[in-house]
Amino acid sequence: MKPKPLWMAVVNHTDEVVFCRACQSRHQAEKAIVIYLRQHEDFEGKKFDDACFWIGEKDLRLDLIVFTMQPEDFRDVWDRLAVFRSDLPLREKGLYRVIYEIDVGASSAAEAAKTVHQIMNDSDSLPPVLDVIDNRGSKIRIDLSQQKGKG
Repeated sequence: MKPKPLWMAVVNHTDEVVFCRACQSRHQAEKAIVIYLRQHEDFEGKKFDDACFWIGEKDLRLDLIVFTMQPEDFRDVWDRLAVFRSDLPLREKGLYRVIYEIDVGASSAAEAAKTVHQIMNDSDSLPPVLDVIDNRGSKIRIDLSQQKGKG
């Protein structure tokens, strides 16, 4: 008996995958994307078709992708991600890894670290864009300058 293909649900923001889930059917994959958008992108619709229209209407830099994949191919991808996934924060609910990425000019690595620490503590600095990874490995990019009043 041949294994059934997996349906992949993927959301790209610009050139980065911000959500990816393997599902058992196309319907489940589309539903997973809708749930992601409702939780992370202020989408209020209920259907995948509504999400596609909403992205175009808002001129967002999001791509919604649903495609099939054979289970053996998925295992290969998962194995390649294992190196990344082993470096996740502790596997406890409520713990997150927050990645603050910034390029700075400095004379040494230690000087660069000190400069970034000063920037992070400067109350006049602009709120940063941060990548946040939860205990399951899901990653989302949060632009704090766009989070007016959100917590």
